[in-house]
Amino acid sequence: MAMLRVGIVGTGGIARSHMRAYGRCSEVQVVAACDVSADALDRFGQEFGIKRTYRDYAQMLDREELDLISICTPNDMHYPVVMAACAQGLHIFCEKPLALTYAEAREMATAARQAGIRTGVNFSHRITPASRLAHEIVRSGALGEIYRVAAVYAAGWPNYAQRAFTWRNDAAKAGYGGMGDMGSHIMDMMMWWLDTDVSALAAHTKTFVPERTDAATGKRVPVTTEDQGSLLLQYGNGAMGYLCGSYVFTGRGYDQRAEVFGAEGGLMYDQQRPHELQLWLPEEQMAAFTVIRRGGTPDRPYHTVLVPERYHARDDQGPRSIAQAYVEALLAGRVDELVPTFEDGWRVQEVLEACSRAAISRAWVDLPL
Repeated sequence: MAMLRVGIVGTGGIARSHMRAYGRCSEVQVVAACDVSADALDRFGQEFGIKRTYRDYAQMLDREELDLISICTPNDMHYPVVMAACAQGLHIFCEKPLALTYAEAREMATAARQAGIRTGVNFSHRITPASRLAHEIVRSGALGEIYRVAAVYAAGWPNYAQRAFTWRNDAAKAGYGGMGDMGSHIMDMMMWWLDTDVSALAAHTKTFVPERTDAATGKRVPVTTEDQGSLLLQYGNGAMGYLCGSYVFTGRGYDQRAEVFGAEGGLMYDQQRPHELQLWLPEEQMAAFTVIRRGGTPDRPYHTVLVPERYHARDDQGPRSIAQAYVEALLAGRVDELVPTFEDGWRVQEVLEACSRAAISRAWVDLPL
């Protein structure tokens, strides 16, 4: 296609990251934007020079000639916008998690597949260079049979308990809290690294701050999403796992780490060091990597290796994003295996649904559901 015409639905903070990605693609033009908030829509339109704006996504879909819808709304609106876009045969790039429920995600993935459209889900951390190297190492079989996976993605802000109520604290709009917002990223990443699904899990979730103040009314309102969730997992390849998604890692900022241990070796990933990976393999295999800090001692057994340039995913404007990778592949008429699809979003939604069931029943839940 000569020019990819994009409509943005939802103009909050995440929409700006989508706009940055599209702005780096010369063959992409954002022609319209939609938001239920007139003020937010006006600010967004002025900031990015978008003249055609709408308060109703259905009107935008009806009146504009679009190729792609970029969905940046709260989670409860993903399903209706996706289904409307599928009915018109539009390509879709959607924020995560894909839906509120497993049933919705399955229907969305099925509708997109039947319409023959290209989909993307913004599990944005797949593109981190160290994650890409870890993916290659695990998929290569170099670690041998995988025994254990431990992963966490969490946030921690000062005065977390005093923060105002937002839509992320409302299960009717968000579906999930820390487990869905943060944990969904690492759920996708681990299944992508391991090339396998979760086969069973047990879960515990907790809301540490049960009420928050509504900034608009000044009233205290109940929080209906979890602040933190922890999972014990069994993967389809036999590996055992632990996963945590949380908002309450006070003082840690954004904390994304993962460890994979196998019969022949292991690796440790930390997003705070995106161009490094800690790795232990037999010495003859370590020769394939550029070691920047030697290990091999009892107190530091793992070596630190440098991520090769081919994984850095940069252009002359800086690091590329999943959104940019998605539109570039769409324009080129190719599939980029790095980009998560609605099928991947559906897989994550299944894990989230099983998490909810396990937390309520306080029992293991088998997958597929």
